[in-house]
Amino acid sequence: MSSQYDFIVVGAGPSGCAVATRLAKSASIPSVLLVEAGGSNKDASYLVPADRFNLAFSQPQLNWGYKTAPQSHLKGQEIDYSRGKGLGGSTAINFSCWLIGADEDFEEWARKVGDDAWNWKNVKERFKRIERYHVEIPKEHQKYINPKEQDHGTNGPLDLSYADIWEKGIADVFIAAEELGMGVNPDVNSGNPIGMGLGATCAYNGERTTASSYLRDAPSNLTLALNTTVAKVLIDGNKATGIRTVEGKEFFAKKDVILSGGALNSPQLLMLSGIGPADELKKHGIHIIHESPEVGKNLQDHGFSTVTLLQKPGTNDRMTFETDAEAVAAARAQHTKDKTGMLNSIYGSVPMGWFKNDAVYKSEEFKALDKHTQEHLKKPTVPTYEIATHTPPLFVGDYQLQPTDSYLTALAFVMNPQSYGEVTLASANPLDAPKADPRLVSHPYDRRVLIEGVRKLMDYLEAPVFKKSTVKMIGCPKSRSDEDIWEHCRGNMFSSWHMCSTTRMGKREDQGAVVDTDFRVRGIQNLRVADLGILPLVPNNHTQSTAYLVGETAAEKLIAEYGL
Repeated sequence: MSSQYDFIVVGAGPSGCAVATRLAKSASIPSVLLVEAGGSNKDASYLVPADRFNLAFSQPQLNWGYKTAPQSHLKGQEIDYSRGKGLGGSTAINFSCWLIGADEDFEEWARKVGDDAWNWKNVKERFKRIERYHVEIPKEHQKYINPKEQDHGTNGPLDLSYADIWEKGIADVFIAAEELGMGVNPDVNSGNPIGMGLGATCAYNGERTTASSYLRDAPSNLTLALNTTVAKVLIDGNKATGIRTVEGKEFFAKKDVILSGGALNSPQLLMLSGIGPADELKKHGIHIIHESPEVGKNLQDHGFSTVTLLQKPGTNDRMTFETDAEAVAAARAQHTKDKTGMLNSIYGSVPMGWFKNDAVYKSEEFKALDKHTQEHLKKPTVPTYEIATHTPPLFVGDYQLQPTDSYLTALAFVMNPQSYGEVTLASANPLDAPKADPRLVSHPYDRRVLIEGVRKLMDYLEAPVFKKSTVKMIGCPKSRSDEDIWEHCRGNMFSSWHMCSTTRMGKREDQGAVVDTDFRVRGIQNLRVADLGILPLVPNNHTQSTAYLVGETAAEKLIAEYGL
Protein backbone atom coordinates (compact mmCIF):
# COMPACT_ATOMS: atom_id res chain seq x y z
CA MET A 1 0.00 0.00 0.00
CA SER A 2 1.26 3.43 -0.95
CA SER A 3 1.74 6.13 1.66
CA GLN A 4 0.71 8.99 -0.64
CA TYR A 5 -2.59 9.72 -2.37
CA ASP A 6 -4.34 12.66 -3.96
CA PHE A 7 -7.21 12.44 -1.49
CA ILE A 8 -7.69 10.70 1.84
CA VAL A 9 -11.25 10.09 3.05
CA VAL A 10 -11.71 9.04 6.69
CA GLY A 11 -14.87 6.99 7.30
CA ALA A 12 -16.63 4.53 4.95
CA GLY A 13 -20.22 5.41 5.79
CA PRO A 14 -22.69 6.91 3.28
CA SER A 15 -20.92 10.26 2.93
CA GLY A 16 -17.44 8.77 2.81
CA CYS A 17 -18.28 6.03 0.32
CA ALA A 18 -20.06 8.54 -1.92
CA VAL A 19 -17.31 11.18 -1.93
CA ALA A 20 -14.46 8.66 -2.29
CA THR A 21 -16.08 6.75 -5.14
CA ARG A 22 -17.18 9.82 -7.08
CA LEU A 23 -13.69 11.35 -6.78
CA ALA A 24 -12.02 8.11 -7.87
CA LYS A 25 -14.33 7.84 -10.90
CA SER A 26 -13.68 11.40 -12.08
CA ALA A 27 -12.01 11.88 -15.44
CA SER A 28 -8.51 12.64 -14.14
CA ILE A 29 -8.40 9.36 -12.15
CA PRO A 30 -7.00 10.76 -8.88
CA SER A 31 -5.70 8.32 -6.29
CA VAL A 32 -8.05 8.04 -3.31
CA LEU A 33 -7.52 6.30 0.04
CA LEU A 34 -10.72 5.43 1.94
CA VAL A 35 -9.95 4.63 5.58
CA GLU A 36 -12.38 2.71 7.82
CA ALA A 37 -11.90 1.77 11.47
CA GLY A 38 -14.12 -1.30 11.21
CA GLY A 39 -14.14 -4.39 9.02
CA SER A 40 -15.67 -5.43 5.72
CA ASN A 41 -19.12 -6.47 7.01
CA LYS A 42 -19.27 -9.01 4.18
CA ASP A 43 -21.27 -11.68 6.00
CA ALA A 44 -24.50 -12.20 4.03
CA SER A 45 -26.40 -12.84 7.27
CA TYR A 46 -26.07 -9.12 8.02
CA LEU A 47 -28.23 -8.29 4.98
CA VAL A 48 -31.51 -10.01 5.90
CA PRO A 49 -34.31 -7.39 5.57
CA ALA A 50 -36.31 -8.73 8.53
CA ASP A 51 -33.37 -8.08 10.85
CA ARG A 52 -33.35 -4.35 10.22
CA PHE A 53 -34.57 -3.49 13.72
CA ASN A 54 -32.33 -5.79 15.74
CA LEU A 55 -29.08 -5.93 13.77
CA ALA A 56 -27.48 -3.10 15.74
CA PHE A 57 -28.16 -4.90 18.98
CA SER A 58 -27.65 -8.54 17.97
CA GLN A 59 -24.32 -7.99 16.20
CA PRO A 60 -22.10 -5.90 18.52
CA GLN A 61 -19.14 -6.26 16.15
CA LEU A 62 -21.05 -3.92 13.78
CA ASN A 63 -21.77 -1.27 16.39
CA TRP A 64 -19.55 1.10 18.35
CA GLY A 65 -22.16 0.87 21.10
CA TYR A 66 -22.22 4.51 22.13
CA LYS A 67 -24.55 5.87 24.81
CA THR A 68 -25.50 9.46 25.51
CA ALA A 69 -24.55 11.29 28.65
CA PRO A 70 -27.31 10.92 31.29
CA GLN A 71 -30.28 13.05 30.25
CA SER A 72 -31.22 14.78 33.50
CA HIS A 73 -34.62 15.97 32.25
CA LEU A 74 -35.39 12.39 31.08
CA LYS A 75 -34.92 10.67 34.45
CA GLY A 76 -31.21 10.29 33.85
CA GLN A 77 -31.60 7.95 30.88
CA GLU A 78 -28.41 7.08 29.00
CA ILE A 79 -29.99 6.73 25.60
CA ASP A 80 -28.67 4.34 22.99
CA TYR A 81 -26.51 6.22 20.48
CA SER A 82 -25.49 3.36 18.20
CA ARG A 83 -23.03 4.08 15.39
CA GLY A 84 -22.14 1.64 12.64
CA LYS A 85 -18.72 0.02 12.69
CA GLY A 86 -17.25 -1.16 9.42
CA LEU A 87 -17.90 -0.78 5.73
CA GLY A 88 -21.18 1.05 5.16
CA GLY A 89 -21.01 2.81 8.51
CA SER A 90 -24.40 3.24 10.13
CA THR A 91 -26.20 2.22 6.92
CA ALA A 92 -25.08 -1.32 7.82
CA ILE A 93 -27.09 -1.30 11.07
CA ASN A 94 -29.84 1.26 10.63
CA PHE A 95 -33.52 0.60 9.92
CA SER A 96 -33.11 0.85 6.12
CA CYS A 97 -35.69 3.62 5.62
CA TRP A 98 -35.26 5.93 2.62
CA LEU A 99 -36.94 9.25 3.35
CA ILE A 100 -35.65 12.52 1.95
CA GLY A 101 -37.91 15.09 3.60
CA ALA A 102 -39.41 18.47 2.83
CA ASP A 103 -38.42 20.62 -0.15
CA GLU A 104 -38.68 23.72 2.05
CA ASP A 105 -35.97 22.37 4.36
CA PHE A 106 -33.49 22.38 1.50
CA GLU A 107 -34.55 25.88 0.48
CA GLU A 108 -33.89 26.96 4.08
CA TRP A 109 -30.51 25.20 4.01
CA ALA A 110 -29.56 27.10 0.85
CA ARG A 111 -30.67 30.37 2.46
CA LYS A 112 -28.76 29.73 5.69
CA VAL A 113 -25.45 29.00 3.95
CA GLY A 114 -25.90 31.29 0.95
CA ASP A 115 -25.39 28.55 -1.65
CA ASP A 116 -27.99 27.43 -4.18
CA ALA A 117 -26.26 24.05 -4.46
CA TRP A 118 -28.54 23.11 -1.56
CA ASN A 119 -31.86 24.28 -2.96
CA TRP A 120 -34.54 21.72 -3.75
CA LYS A 121 -34.08 21.78 -7.52
CA ASN A 122 -30.40 20.91 -7.22
CA VAL A 123 -30.59 18.37 -4.40
CA LYS A 124 -33.43 16.55 -6.13
CA GLU A 125 -31.13 15.88 -9.08
CA ARG A 126 -28.45 14.54 -6.74
CA PHE A 127 -30.94 12.27 -5.03
CA LYS A 128 -31.79 10.86 -8.46
CA ARG A 129 -28.08 10.22 -8.97
CA ILE A 130 -27.98 8.18 -5.76
CA GLU A 131 -31.18 6.20 -6.25
CA ARG A 132 -31.90 2.99 -8.11
CA TYR A 133 -35.65 2.85 -7.52
CA HIS A 134 -37.56 -0.34 -8.19
CA VAL A 135 -41.14 0.90 -8.29
CA GLU A 136 -43.00 -2.28 -9.14
CA ILE A 137 -45.90 -1.69 -6.73
CA PRO A 138 -48.55 -4.45 -6.56
CA LYS A 139 -51.85 -3.14 -7.89
CA GLU A 140 -53.65 -3.67 -4.59
CA HIS A 141 -51.18 -1.34 -2.86
CA GLN A 142 -51.20 1.48 -5.41
CA LYS A 143 -54.12 3.24 -3.72
CA TYR A 144 -51.74 4.12 -0.90
CA ILE A 145 -48.26 3.88 -2.42
CA ASN A 146 -47.68 5.17 -5.92
CA PRO A 147 -44.38 7.00 -6.52
CA LYS A 148 -43.88 8.30 -10.03
CA GLU A 149 -40.80 6.82 -11.68
CA GLN A 150 -39.88 10.13 -13.34
CA ASP A 151 -39.51 11.74 -9.92
CA HIS A 152 -36.83 9.29 -8.80
CA GLY A 153 -33.51 7.91 -9.95
CA THR A 154 -33.27 4.46 -11.52
CA ASN A 155 -29.54 4.11 -12.29
CA GLY A 156 -27.79 5.10 -9.06
CA PRO A 157 -25.76 2.80 -6.83
CA LEU A 158 -28.38 2.42 -4.07
CA ASP A 159 -31.16 -0.13 -4.64
CA LEU A 160 -34.50 0.97 -3.18
CA SER A 161 -37.75 -0.95 -3.24
CA TYR A 162 -41.09 -1.72 -1.59
CA ALA A 163 -42.16 -5.04 -0.11
CA ASP A 164 -44.19 -7.17 -2.51
CA ILE A 165 -46.16 -8.68 0.35
CA TRP A 166 -47.54 -6.57 3.18
CA GLU A 167 -47.90 -7.90 6.68
CA LYS A 168 -51.38 -8.12 8.11
CA GLY A 169 -52.61 -4.73 9.26
CA ILE A 170 -50.47 -2.47 7.07
CA ALA A 171 -53.46 -1.26 5.04
CA ASP A 172 -55.28 -0.36 8.27
CA VAL A 173 -52.66 2.32 8.92
CA PHE A 174 -53.79 4.18 5.81
CA ILE A 175 -57.48 3.55 6.44
CA ALA A 176 -57.08 5.06 9.93
CA ALA A 177 -55.42 8.15 8.48
CA GLU A 178 -58.35 8.55 6.08
CA GLU A 179 -60.91 8.01 8.84
CA LEU A 180 -59.37 10.78 10.96
CA GLY A 181 -58.84 13.20 8.07
CA MET A 182 -55.05 13.05 8.39
CA GLY A 183 -54.54 12.33 4.70
CA VAL A 184 -52.62 9.71 2.76
CA ASN A 185 -49.49 10.57 0.77
CA PRO A 186 -48.70 8.19 -2.13
CA ASP A 187 -45.10 9.45 -2.30
CA VAL A 188 -43.58 10.86 0.88
CA ASN A 189 -40.31 11.30 -1.09
CA SER A 190 -41.80 13.81 -3.52
CA GLY A 191 -40.55 16.82 -1.55
CA ASN A 192 -43.88 17.08 0.26
CA PRO A 193 -43.99 14.48 3.06
CA ILE A 194 -47.30 15.58 4.60
CA GLY A 195 -49.74 12.69 5.14
CA MET A 196 -49.43 9.00 5.97
CA GLY A 197 -47.24 7.14 3.54
CA LEU A 198 -44.61 4.49 3.07
CA GLY A 199 -41.04 5.33 2.19
CA ALA A 200 -38.85 3.09 0.10
CA THR A 201 -36.63 0.54 1.84
CA CYS A 202 -32.91 0.18 1.22
CA ALA A 203 -33.32 -3.40 0.07
CA TYR A 204 -33.82 -5.35 -3.14
CA ASN A 205 -34.17 -9.00 -4.08
CA GLY A 206 -34.11 -10.10 -0.48
CA GLU A 207 -31.05 -8.17 0.70
CA ARG A 208 -30.60 -4.82 2.40
CA THR A 209 -28.43 -2.28 0.60
CA THR A 210 -25.84 -0.15 2.35
CA ALA A 211 -23.25 2.48 1.46
CA SER A 212 -20.92 -0.32 0.37
CA SER A 213 -23.08 -0.40 -2.78
CA TYR A 214 -20.95 2.50 -4.00
CA LEU A 215 -17.92 0.21 -3.94
CA ARG A 216 -19.38 -2.62 -6.06
CA ASP A 217 -17.45 -1.51 -9.12
CA ALA A 218 -14.79 0.59 -7.41
CA PRO A 219 -11.92 1.58 -9.75
CA SER A 220 -8.36 0.48 -9.07
CA ASN A 221 -7.30 4.02 -8.09
CA LEU A 222 -9.53 3.74 -4.99
CA THR A 223 -7.70 2.02 -2.13
CA LEU A 224 -9.63 0.75 0.88
CA ALA A 225 -7.92 0.50 4.28
CA LEU A 226 -10.10 -1.46 6.71
CA ASN A 227 -9.58 -1.97 10.44
CA THR A 228 -7.58 1.26 10.45
CA THR A 229 -8.32 3.80 13.17
CA VAL A 230 -7.09 7.34 12.60
CA ALA A 231 -5.47 8.96 15.63
CA LYS A 232 -5.09 12.47 14.21
CA VAL A 233 -4.89 14.62 11.12
CA LEU A 234 -1.34 15.68 10.32
CA ILE A 235 -1.06 19.45 10.04
CA ASP A 236 1.96 21.46 8.95
CA GLY A 237 1.47 25.10 9.93
CA ASN A 238 -2.13 25.64 8.90
CA LYS A 239 -2.25 22.98 6.18
CA ALA A 240 -3.49 19.40 6.49
CA THR A 241 -1.00 17.02 4.93
CA GLY A 242 -2.27 13.56 5.88
CA ILE A 243 -3.28 11.26 8.72
CA ARG A 244 -1.64 9.15 11.42
CA THR A 245 -3.20 5.86 12.55
CA VAL A 246 -3.25 4.54 16.10
CA GLU A 247 -0.45 2.15 15.07
CA GLY A 248 1.67 5.11 14.02
CA LYS A 249 1.41 4.66 10.25
CA GLU A 250 1.26 7.88 8.26
CA PHE A 251 -0.49 8.50 4.95
CA PHE A 252 -0.19 11.75 3.03
CA ALA A 253 -2.61 13.64 0.80
CA LYS A 254 -1.33 15.70 -2.10
CA LYS A 255 -4.66 17.51 -2.23
CA ASP A 256 -7.18 17.14 0.62
CA VAL A 257 -7.99 15.16 3.73
CA ILE A 258 -11.76 14.69 4.01
CA LEU A 259 -13.36 13.66 7.31
CA SER A 260 -16.53 11.60 6.94
CA GLY A 261 -16.69 9.97 10.34
CA GLY A 262 -20.14 11.30 11.19
CA ALA A 263 -21.46 13.94 13.55
CA LEU A 264 -19.86 12.31 16.60
CA ASN A 265 -16.50 11.09 15.35
CA SER A 266 -15.48 13.88 12.97
CA PRO A 267 -15.56 16.57 15.68
CA GLN A 268 -13.74 14.12 17.95
CA LEU A 269 -10.98 13.70 15.36
CA LEU A 270 -10.77 17.44 14.78
CA MET A 271 -10.27 18.00 18.51
CA LEU A 272 -7.72 15.19 18.78
CA SER A 273 -5.87 16.96 15.96
CA GLY A 274 -5.79 20.28 17.83
CA ILE A 275 -8.79 21.95 16.17
CA GLY A 276 -11.65 22.88 18.46
CA PRO A 277 -12.66 24.80 21.58
CA ALA A 278 -9.54 25.92 23.46
CA ASP A 279 -10.86 24.94 26.89
CA GLU A 280 -11.70 21.43 25.73
CA LEU A 281 -8.30 20.90 24.14
CA LYS A 282 -6.45 22.25 27.20
CA LYS A 283 -8.45 19.98 29.48
CA HIS A 284 -7.02 16.95 27.69
CA GLY A 285 -3.51 18.26 27.15
CA ILE A 286 -3.91 18.63 23.38
CA HIS A 287 -1.75 21.23 21.63
CA ILE A 288 -3.97 23.91 20.09
CA ILE A 289 -3.32 24.24 16.37
CA HIS A 290 -6.44 26.22 15.56
CA GLU A 291 -9.06 27.43 18.02
CA SER A 292 -12.51 26.69 16.59
CA PRO A 293 -15.06 27.19 19.39
CA GLU A 294 -18.02 25.62 17.57
CA VAL A 295 -16.45 22.20 16.87
CA GLY A 296 -18.70 19.67 18.60
CA LYS A 297 -21.40 22.23 19.42
CA ASN A 298 -24.97 22.41 18.08
CA LEU A 299 -25.63 18.66 18.24
CA GLN A 300 -29.20 18.00 17.13
CA ASP A 301 -31.29 14.86 16.78
CA HIS A 302 -34.87 13.64 16.37
CA GLY A 303 -36.16 12.21 19.62
CA PHE A 304 -39.22 9.97 19.74
CA SER A 305 -41.54 8.18 22.14
CA THR A 306 -43.87 5.23 21.67
CA VAL A 307 -47.33 3.86 22.35
CA THR A 308 -48.40 0.24 21.71
CA LEU A 309 -51.77 -1.37 21.03
CA LEU A 310 -52.33 -4.87 22.32
CA GLN A 311 -54.47 -6.51 19.65
CA LYS A 312 -56.56 -9.64 19.39
CA PRO A 313 -54.70 -12.86 18.52
CA GLY A 314 -54.28 -13.30 14.78
CA THR A 315 -54.39 -9.59 13.96
CA ASN A 316 -50.77 -9.99 12.84
CA ASP A 317 -48.29 -12.84 12.84
CA ARG A 318 -45.18 -11.32 14.41
CA MET A 319 -45.24 -12.82 17.90
CA THR A 320 -46.45 -16.18 16.64
CA PHE A 321 -43.61 -16.31 14.14
CA GLU A 322 -40.85 -14.84 16.30
CA THR A 323 -41.51 -17.20 19.23
CA ASP A 324 -41.60 -20.30 17.01
CA ALA A 325 -37.96 -21.40 16.78
CA GLU A 326 -38.70 -23.98 14.08
CA ALA A 327 -40.54 -21.47 11.90
CA VAL A 328 -37.75 -18.93 12.26
CA ALA A 329 -35.09 -21.54 11.41
CA ALA A 330 -37.05 -22.66 8.35
CA ALA A 331 -37.48 -19.05 7.20
CA ARG A 332 -33.75 -18.41 7.60
CA ALA A 333 -32.93 -21.56 5.65
CA GLN A 334 -35.26 -20.50 2.86
CA HIS A 335 -33.81 -17.00 2.77
CA THR A 336 -30.26 -18.35 2.67
CA LYS A 337 -31.26 -20.61 -0.23
CA ASP A 338 -33.06 -18.16 -2.52
CA LYS A 339 -33.62 -14.82 -0.67
CA THR A 340 -37.39 -15.36 -0.52
CA GLY A 341 -40.00 -16.00 2.15
CA MET A 342 -41.16 -14.63 5.47
CA LEU A 343 -37.93 -12.73 6.15
CA ASN A 344 -38.73 -10.38 3.28
CA SER A 345 -42.25 -9.51 4.43
CA ILE A 346 -42.04 -9.36 8.24
CA TYR A 347 -40.90 -5.83 9.12
CA GLY A 348 -40.76 -5.32 5.35
CA SER A 349 -43.00 -2.23 5.41
CA VAL A 350 -42.82 0.59 7.93
CA PRO A 351 -45.56 3.17 7.32
CA MET A 352 -44.50 6.71 8.14
CA GLY A 353 -46.29 10.00 7.91
CA TRP A 354 -45.53 13.64 8.61
CA PHE A 355 -48.15 16.01 9.95
CA LYS A 356 -48.77 19.60 10.93
CA ASN A 357 -50.43 20.53 14.22
CA ASP A 358 -52.50 23.63 14.96
CA ALA A 359 -52.26 23.13 18.71
CA VAL A 360 -48.50 23.54 18.47
CA TYR A 361 -48.85 26.69 16.36
CA LYS A 362 -51.19 28.21 18.97
CA SER A 363 -48.92 27.32 21.89
CA GLU A 364 -46.84 29.73 23.92
CA GLU A 365 -43.78 27.58 23.15
CA PHE A 366 -44.23 28.21 19.43
CA LYS A 367 -44.88 31.92 19.92
CA ALA A 368 -41.63 32.22 21.88
CA LEU A 369 -39.58 31.18 18.82
CA ASP A 370 -38.03 33.89 16.64
CA LYS A 371 -40.16 35.16 13.77
CA HIS A 372 -38.14 33.55 10.98
CA THR A 373 -38.26 30.13 12.64
CA GLN A 374 -42.03 30.46 13.08
CA GLU A 375 -42.42 31.32 9.41
CA HIS A 376 -40.32 28.35 8.31
CA LEU A 377 -42.18 25.89 10.54
CA LYS A 378 -45.52 26.99 9.07
CA LYS A 379 -44.48 26.46 5.44
CA PRO A 380 -46.75 23.96 3.66
CA THR A 381 -44.34 21.04 3.39
CA VAL A 382 -42.65 21.45 6.80
CA PRO A 383 -44.17 19.01 9.34
CA THR A 384 -44.56 19.41 13.10
CA TYR A 385 -44.06 15.76 13.95
CA GLU A 386 -43.73 12.32 12.38
CA ILE A 387 -45.73 9.17 13.11
CA ALA A 388 -44.38 5.71 12.27
CA THR A 389 -45.90 2.29 12.84
CA HIS A 390 -45.08 -1.42 12.65
CA THR A 391 -41.81 -1.31 14.52
CA PRO A 392 -40.89 -3.79 17.25
CA PRO A 393 -42.51 -3.22 20.68
CA LEU A 394 -39.92 -0.84 22.07
CA PHE A 395 -41.80 -0.11 25.29
CA VAL A 396 -44.86 -1.94 26.65
CA GLY A 397 -44.76 -0.86 30.29
CA ASP A 398 -45.43 -3.65 32.77
CA TYR A 399 -47.14 -5.89 30.22
CA GLN A 400 -45.42 -9.12 29.14
CA LEU A 401 -46.16 -9.96 25.50
CA GLN A 402 -47.21 -13.58 24.98
CA PRO A 403 -46.60 -15.79 21.92
CA THR A 404 -50.27 -15.58 20.94
CA ASP A 405 -50.45 -11.80 21.25
CA SER A 406 -50.66 -9.36 18.39
CA TYR A 407 -49.54 -5.77 18.76
CA LEU A 408 -49.14 -2.49 16.90
CA THR A 409 -46.38 -0.16 18.07
CA ALA A 410 -46.45 3.45 16.91
CA LEU A 411 -43.88 6.21 17.33
CA ALA A 412 -44.13 9.99 17.54
CA PHE A 413 -41.00 11.91 16.48
CA VAL A 414 -40.17 15.54 17.22
CA MET A 415 -39.49 17.37 13.98
CA ASN A 416 -37.60 20.70 13.74
CA PRO A 417 -35.97 20.21 17.16
CA GLN A 418 -34.84 23.36 18.91
CA SER A 419 -32.74 21.54 21.53
CA TYR A 420 -28.96 21.69 21.13
CA GLY A 421 -26.35 19.46 22.70
CA GLU A 422 -22.65 18.89 22.21
CA VAL A 423 -19.89 16.38 21.54
CA THR A 424 -16.79 16.57 23.70
CA LEU A 425 -13.79 14.36 24.41
CA ALA A 426 -13.67 11.65 27.04
CA SER A 427 -9.88 11.70 26.81
CA ALA A 428 -7.04 12.31 24.37
CA ASN A 429 -7.10 8.61 23.45
CA PRO A 430 -8.60 8.11 19.95
CA LEU A 431 -9.80 4.66 20.97
CA ASP A 432 -12.12 6.13 23.62
CA ALA A 433 -15.66 6.97 22.56
CA PRO A 434 -16.56 10.66 22.31
CA LYS A 435 -18.94 12.07 24.93
CA ALA A 436 -22.29 12.92 23.39
CA ASP A 437 -24.94 14.93 25.19
CA PRO A 438 -27.82 15.69 22.78
CA ARG A 439 -30.05 17.16 25.53
CA LEU A 440 -33.01 15.60 23.76
CA VAL A 441 -36.29 17.54 24.13
CA SER A 442 -34.70 19.93 26.60
CA HIS A 443 -36.18 22.93 24.75
CA PRO A 444 -39.78 23.88 25.68
CA TYR A 445 -40.85 23.83 22.02
CA ASP A 446 -39.64 20.25 21.55
CA ARG A 447 -41.54 19.15 24.64
CA ARG A 448 -44.69 20.78 23.31
CA VAL A 449 -44.31 19.00 19.95
CA LEU A 450 -43.70 15.68 21.70
CA ILE A 451 -46.73 16.07 23.95
CA GLU A 452 -49.03 17.02 21.07
CA GLY A 453 -47.53 14.30 18.87
CA VAL A 454 -48.11 11.55 21.45
CA ARG A 455 -51.62 12.87 22.13
CA LYS A 456 -52.40 12.67 18.41
CA LEU A 457 -50.81 9.22 18.29
CA MET A 458 -53.23 8.02 20.98
CA ASP A 459 -56.17 9.48 19.02
CA TYR A 460 -54.89 7.82 15.87
CA LEU A 461 -54.68 4.40 17.54
CA GLU A 462 -58.34 4.73 18.48
CA ALA A 463 -59.48 5.12 14.86
CA PRO A 464 -62.48 2.92 14.00
CA VAL A 465 -60.42 0.53 11.88
CA PHE A 466 -58.21 -0.32 14.87
CA LYS A 467 -61.02 -0.62 17.42
CA LYS A 468 -62.25 -3.88 15.92
CA SER A 469 -58.98 -5.61 16.87
CA THR A 470 -57.90 -3.66 19.97
CA VAL A 471 -57.64 -5.30 23.36
CA LYS A 472 -56.12 -2.29 25.13
CA MET A 473 -53.41 0.32 24.88
CA ILE A 474 -50.17 -0.60 26.67
CA GLY A 475 -46.93 1.25 27.26
CA CYS A 476 -48.88 4.50 27.14
CA PRO A 477 -49.57 7.63 29.20
CA LYS A 478 -52.09 7.31 32.04
CA SER A 479 -54.21 10.02 30.43
CA ARG A 480 -54.11 12.58 27.66
CA SER A 481 -53.11 15.40 30.01
CA ASP A 482 -49.89 17.28 29.33
CA GLU A 483 -48.50 16.10 32.66
CA ASP A 484 -49.19 12.40 32.11
CA ILE A 485 -47.92 12.44 28.54
CA TRP A 486 -44.69 14.16 29.58
CA GLU A 487 -44.22 11.74 32.46
CA HIS A 488 -44.61 8.84 30.02
CA CYS A 489 -42.11 10.36 27.60
CA ARG A 490 -39.53 11.14 30.29
CA GLY A 491 -39.09 7.43 30.94
CA ASN A 492 -39.72 6.23 27.39
CA MET A 493 -37.54 8.36 25.12
CA PHE A 494 -35.36 7.24 22.24
CA SER A 495 -32.94 8.73 19.75
CA SER A 496 -33.56 8.08 16.09
CA TRP A 497 -29.75 8.15 15.56
CA HIS A 498 -30.15 11.26 13.38
CA MET A 499 -27.34 13.15 15.10
CA CYS A 500 -26.06 16.09 13.07
CA SER A 501 -24.78 19.71 12.95
CA THR A 502 -21.64 19.41 15.12
CA THR A 503 -19.33 20.88 12.43
CA ARG A 504 -21.91 23.19 10.98
CA MET A 505 -21.71 24.79 7.55
CA GLY A 506 -22.32 28.51 7.18
CA LYS A 507 -21.71 31.79 5.42
CA ARG A 508 -18.41 33.65 5.72
CA GLU A 509 -19.84 35.97 8.38
CA ASP A 510 -21.43 33.16 10.41
CA GLN A 511 -19.37 32.88 13.58
CA GLY A 512 -21.07 29.58 14.45
CA ALA A 513 -19.86 27.81 11.32
CA VAL A 514 -17.00 25.31 11.31
CA VAL A 515 -16.93 24.72 7.53
CA ASP A 516 -17.73 26.86 4.52
CA THR A 517 -20.05 25.89 1.69
CA ASP A 518 -17.20 24.02 -0.01
CA PHE A 519 -16.79 21.85 3.13
CA ARG A 520 -13.43 23.48 4.00
CA VAL A 521 -12.58 23.66 7.70
CA ARG A 522 -12.08 27.31 8.52
CA GLY A 523 -8.54 28.21 9.44
CA ILE A 524 -6.97 25.03 8.03
CA GLN A 525 -6.10 24.49 4.39
CA ASN A 526 -6.76 21.20 2.57
CA LEU A 527 -8.99 19.83 5.33
CA ARG A 528 -12.70 19.24 4.80
CA VAL A 529 -15.61 17.65 6.60
CA ALA A 530 -18.27 15.84 4.56
CA ASP A 531 -20.87 14.14 6.73
CA LEU A 532 -24.02 14.97 8.70
CA GLY A 533 -22.01 17.20 11.03
CA ILE A 534 -22.06 19.97 8.43
CA LEU A 535 -25.86 20.32 8.32
CA PRO A 536 -27.01 23.84 9.30
CA LEU A 537 -30.37 22.39 10.40
CA VAL A 538 -31.70 18.93 11.12
CA PRO A 539 -33.95 18.03 8.16
CA ASN A 540 -37.41 16.55 8.59
CA ASN A 541 -36.50 13.15 7.25
CA HIS A 542 -34.51 10.04 8.12
CA THR A 543 -31.03 11.35 7.70
CA GLN A 544 -29.16 8.56 5.93
CA SER A 545 -30.51 10.00 2.68
CA THR A 546 -28.98 13.37 3.57
CA ALA A 547 -25.65 11.71 4.41
CA TYR A 548 -25.46 10.30 0.89
CA LEU A 549 -26.44 13.71 -0.47
CA VAL A 550 -23.61 15.39 1.47
CA GLY A 551 -21.05 12.98 0.01
CA GLU A 552 -22.33 13.49 -3.52
CA THR A 553 -22.30 17.27 -3.14
CA ALA A 554 -18.80 17.33 -1.65
CA ALA A 555 -17.49 15.23 -4.54
CA GLU A 556 -19.19 17.50 -7.06
CA LYS A 557 -17.60 20.59 -5.56
CA LEU A 558 -14.13 19.00 -5.28
CA ILE A 559 -14.25 17.78 -8.87
CA ALA A 560 -15.15 21.30 -10.03
CA GLU A 561 -12.56 23.02 -7.81
CA TYR A 562 -9.66 20.80 -8.84
CA GLY A 563 -10.77 20.38 -12.45
CA LEU A 564 -10.99 16.60 -12.07
